[in-house]
Amino acid sequence: MPSLQQIVLLLAVAGSGLIAGVCFAFASFLMRSFDRLGAPAAIRVMQSLNAVILRSTTMAVWFGTVIAGIVAAIMVGGVPAIAAAVLYGIGAVLITGRGNVPLNEALDAVDPDGPEAAEAWADYRRRWGRWNAIRTVMFVLACMGFAWSL
Repeated sequence: MPSLQQIVLLLAVAGSGLIAGVCFAFASFLMRSFDRLGAPAAIRVMQSLNAVILRSTTMAVWFGTVIAGIVAAIMVGGVPAIAAAVLYGIGAVLITGRGNVPLNEALDAVDPDGPEAAEAWADYRRRWGRWNAIRTVMFVLACMGFAWSL
């Protein structure tokens, strides 16, 4: 029977791995796929996605993993678990909250059919992609740290 410590670590591994996968999908093919649709359609898709994700189970996993990571770091101690919790927390809360979310909110105000749509999408895509790449790496490293701690 797994201990409570192992269960918490497994939740942190699974959660950080799932969120890393979501972000990796955006980095590796989703944003490029949106680009192929053209700016008006890409903006519409991203606006819709940003509205839907906030009310999805992804948010429960996103923030539940912050909690699981903190609990794992406290229960397990050690550099890998603590580093993993810090990396995941910074990526999930700070990078997302200060980088991606403000860009999402600005994109929500863009008229996909307006004259500024192409420029707005290009700027969004570049800046959002940079922040997403950073947090993706952080989430992967966090997943590895939690797994190492098992």
